[in-house]
Amino acid sequence: MTISRRSLLGAGVTAPLAATVSGLALPTPAFAAPEDYRLDKRLTADVLGNRAPYKATVDALAAVLGTVPVDAVLADANRYGGRIETAEGRNIAEQYAFGFHWQVPGDQLVHGWRPQGVSTTYDSFGTPVTTVMVSWYDLGGRVNQGMRLSLVDWNASRPKYRHVLMVEPYRTDSGLPTFAPIKRHAGGIAWYGNTLYVADTYAGLRVFDLTRILRVRDDRPDVVGLIDGGNGDAGDYYGYDYKYVLPQIAAFDNNGRRFRYSAVSVDRTGPTPTLLASEYTSTERVRPKVLRLPLTELGNTPDRLVATDVREITRRRGNSTVGQRSIQGAVSVDGTYYLSVSAGNARGALYSWTPGAARPTRRSTLSVGPEDLSYDRTENVLWTCGEYESFRYVYAVDPAPAD
Repeated sequence: MTISRRSLLGAGVTAPLAATVSGLALPTPAFAAPEDYRLDKRLTADVLGNRAPYKATVDALAAVLGTVPVDAVLADANRYGGRIETAEGRNIAEQYAFGFHWQVPGDQLVHGWRPQGVSTTYDSFGTPVTTVMVSWYDLGGRVNQGMRLSLVDWNASRPKYRHVLMVEPYRTDSGLPTFAPIKRHAGGIAWYGNTLYVADTYAGLRVFDLTRILRVRDDRPDVVGLIDGGNGDAGDYYGYDYKYVLPQIAAFDNNGRRFRYSAVSVDRTGPTPTLLASEYTSTERVRPKVLRLPLTELGNTPDRLVATDVREITRRRGNSTVGQRSIQGAVSVDGTYYLSVSAGNARGALYSWTPGAARPTRRSTLSVGPEDLSYDRTENVLWTCGEYESFRYVYAVDPAPAD
């Protein structure tokens, strides 16, 4: 099944919005050292004034609800997208390789949710892509459900997927384990091993353990967590209309220099895998940065993540050095940085940049509203996703030669 851009535009879709997150990052002096950018690990939740250790609370929930592996969630997929043929894909992105659209009607045109982050099994295990994960955030309607994660079976002849609600666990006043929606802007994501890192703007990174997916009731779309008056039995826990929830297991709070955690990716092309965090700015007055952070499995993650490298992404304009604005995603491939850059209602673009270069180099055209980036070495492609209803595709592009 394929879907045309023309048919979507004719479906009464509202015009895209120019920016999804307000606020500007402040300039950072060029002499800032990598160690000035640090994130401290937090293992305790604070929801509605109730503090509780993440692990013990999730353990208590798992004892009641049981855990479900990623493969089982994929086998229980309840939605279907459609692969996009190459000829049609070239109308989406100049160097289109392959990709899919979400279910129509429904996710492809839904207004209340916006896709943001993308990561794949190559990020996780260094293997060919069989599973794609995409993060969404709720724009905030009658019931703000917060953040969700789509698990997509890319191996299927017709891509199938299921949404999983991301939640923050805590204890009720009476001490029972429960959870709440995470009403934040879910940014870029990085999937490494069984750990999922989610960018949380200026706060830092939220951390999820993909072995701790929980099954809950999905027959009360306005109820989440332990129902009032429940005693903590399995039948008392709800996830709105989601059958599965993924509880947060930790956080890395930004306690260093001001940095806007817009996107995060895995770099497997260096001597050891690392995380790459990048920031969005809407003005050229600010020089956006990318941070390289150490990457380990969840159980071995240190108490503090300290940047090992900081790069300002700049370009020359006359005698001035200015920042590359509107960076939505960044990956590093053998020392070269690839950037997805948005342009409001116009089509976005893929850029490359090598530290020391006078400016990023435009490589090719992307769709309107491109977001996060993820690199797959097995196919030598860059995955991205579009956030706007009219251009909401998940697709891979070849790192094209410069124009």
